[in-house]
Amino acid sequence: MEIKNYTSAINAYRYASESASKPPVGKTQKGKGRNTDKAEFSASARASFSDTLKTAAKAAADSSASAERLAELSAKIADGSYRVSSEDIADSILGL
Repeated sequence: MEIKNYTSAINAYRYASESASKPPVGKTQKGKGRNTDKAEFSASARASFSDTLKTAAKAAADSSASAERLAELSAKIADGSYRVSSEDIADSILGL
């Protein structure tokens, strides 16, 4: 079985990961050891980011899952004929 149209969801995840890994902006605290940075985000900023991420993931999932495809997969799962190759999953994750 071939897995298709998963890239939108993965791209949304990568976007969120890249955004989270950017250096934070904040005050520098100098101490005896090393310098550290600290960033504080308001609850509304955290909620806004979370909502944006959820919306992007939902849009990606909705755009790649047609009603026909979902019905087909549901039927295969119900009758036990749904099989996925672990190699296909690994290739999909690695983008091969």
